[in-house]
Amino acid sequence: MRSYVQLDRRAKTKPPAHEVELLLNELREIPRNAPSFMESLALRDSGWRLVVAYCRISNDRHRQDGHGIEDQASHCARIAAQHRMIVVHRYLDNDKSASKVGVKRPDFDAMLDALKCGTTPAGFPIDGVVCVSDDRLYRDVHTYQQFLTCFTAHPARVYADGLGSYDLYSEEAAQRGLLRAAAARAESKKQQQRAMLNHRARAERGEPVAVRRPFGWNADLLTLHLGESEVVRQGVQSLLEGKTLTAVTQDFVTSGYPSTLGNPWQRQTVKQILRNPRICGYRKLNGALVLGSDGNPVVGQWEPIVSPEEWGLVTESLERKRHPGGWHRSGASSVGGATYLLTGLVRCGRPLGNGQPCGASLHGHPTEASYEYRCRAALDGGCGRVSRQGPAVDELITQYVLTALNRQGMSGSWPAAPCPGPDRYELEIAKHRKAVLQEQWHTGDISDSDYFSQLRHEETEIKRLVNEQQTRMIRHRPDQHQDTAARVHWDELSMADKREILFRLLDSVTILPGTKGSHRFDPSTVIPRWRMPPEASAT
Repeated sequence: MRSYVQLDRRAKTKPPAHEVELLLNELREIPRNAPSFMESLALRDSGWRLVVAYCRISNDRHRQDGHGIEDQASHCARIAAQHRMIVVHRYLDNDKSASKVGVKRPDFDAMLDALKCGTTPAGFPIDGVVCVSDDRLYRDVHTYQQFLTCFTAHPARVYADGLGSYDLYSEEAAQRGLLRAAAARAESKKQQQRAMLNHRARAERGEPVAVRRPFGWNADLLTLHLGESEVVRQGVQSLLEGKTLTAVTQDFVTSGYPSTLGNPWQRQTVKQILRNPRICGYRKLNGALVLGSDGNPVVGQWEPIVSPEEWGLVTESLERKRHPGGWHRSGASSVGGATYLLTGLVRCGRPLGNGQPCGASLHGHPTEASYEYRCRAALDGGCGRVSRQGPAVDELITQYVLTALNRQGMSGSWPAAPCPGPDRYELEIAKHRKAVLQEQWHTGDISDSDYFSQLRHEETEIKRLVNEQQTRMIRHRPDQHQDTAARVHWDELSMADKREILFRLLDSVTILPGTKGSHRFDPSTVIPRWRMPPEASAT
């Protein structure tokens, strides 16, 4: 029988995580070769249908280069062409399961909102949906019913996949979809059960199980990488000698060895490595050490880095340490216990080098006067460059929420989520024109003089539209004089009750960078993201 080492697959090279994200961002939303808005409408009048494409892959851990989503996007384009369809927007959920409980698919939810609204974020009408297979969309009855309700919210739409085109408005189609969803759910459970049994059997035999090479070991998962294993061993010794996790993380940074994903070192990543029983030859399954028939931990086939006693001491030390400031490592929670009102909701909106927002959670931090919300340090996955006055942010969001609650009380129910306004469409189209212009310049289709001349025009237009959005945000800022009874009732609520309401109404609160050198609070830099945006909070 061939050994595990002999079965080891060829070493694969994968791009850094930020390059994969750039690829996904290029594929997402309006396809690069899509016709313009006016051209699309003209084609629609001549009999073509404008559709959105949905692409999803459950597990991108094999090569982690986004190729699965890219292949699906290309296949969706071929399917659309076969049925006289034009893809005007792509929704992508990479590395997202459709069958696991609790897994959110942001682009799928965004697609449902667009189907209900009838248009894409850029204003294109939606005549249907194209997908390589319906199991990319749903794997259970509930999700299928959600999709069908939103799909049929407007008449005469068409759905197409690799097998053909379907009318989802008929009763027969609805029943067929329900049967497919139920069958897919049953098959998913069988696959999960088989995978769990296989995983446990391999764990009890002490075989290495890893979706990627663990830091400290070679590609065979068995023998130690001399340099990396020494970094881990030194990290364990440093913690036992009393050094902080931050100092140990800095040692990882200065070691010259990158993480196996190629990402910058963070305290949480280092903490996971040092808490992993693999470093002493043990392993966990579902949070518990795998035990043999004798009741002792199963010893794996790989070489250990430290002794079980050293690992136990380090784990105990890390378990005792908690992070101050009112934020929790496991993510946002609406349950009581937080010190600050918006802990778990506020996120950093500062643009990074790749153009994407930082997105890290801000945590409350006491100051001499009161407190402020700060972005996490770089070693914690943030940028450490954004902070805002805590009381001012809390008061502004409280005003938004009270206004929303007052509207809810008057109407008796939430109004439907509003469609994006015309200026939002203009901004999206302007950004798209700029992206097309840059692509033409990179490929040499236009001269330098034409490029920079048109680029200045597009950037001026984008800046104008952004300023108009910010001005409207300030103009629609909720009235400072809230209903007295509602305010009194809010003030009487406990911190846990207030946070429960906030988490029910808000998805997040983005804090944008302020004006450099200014200490004045700017409400336009605080952007609430509503779960179901009420009219009073629409910006």
